[in-house]
Amino acid sequence: MYRNTDWYEALDFAYDMSIPNVGHLDPQQGGCCTVLPFFVGKILELPLTTTQDYSLFYMLNDYSTRLWKEQISLIREKHGLISFIIHPDYTIDRAERALYTELLRCLSEMRSQGETWIALPGEVDTWWRLRHEMSLVKAGNTWCIEGKGSDRARLAYAVLERDTLRYELPPQ
Repeated sequence: MYRNTDWYEALDFAYDMSIPNVGHLDPQQGGCCTVLPFFVGKILELPLTTTQDYSLFYMLNDYSTRLWKEQISLIREKHGLISFIIHPDYTIDRAERALYTELLRCLSEMRSQGETWIALPGEVDTWWRLRHEMSLVKAGNTWCIEGKGSDRARLAYAVLERDTLRYELPPQ
């Protein structure tokens, strides 16, 4: 998880996944403080938003999916990107592999319930670039989304209730 965003402009690739949203357990401290993708010049950064397997197993000595599930819940509240780094060499042993299998079951269940889009990084990159080019336009007494890919976009209204921000979807 070493990174230097000053070098990004010299690199020729579409996206990167080396900046954690928080980096308190990583070799290079700090993070981007967001669970949403963002651009660094022309490169889309897909932040790492969950604890890495190595940190969970060997630094925190946690052999459960409790922390991952807690992070998933918090990220979903922010409608953010849930991303993991799972190393094959850290999931060879039975206990670690069982936790990874449990994590995959949890994610698969969320997908089957229509609650989560499970995508490859390249698919997220394609969508986020389309989204970046769309515009929110006033159309009479309402708003609409215009631009290539807008058929895949959905408008939501942010509503503040007491101290909580929630989203309302208009009827389709």
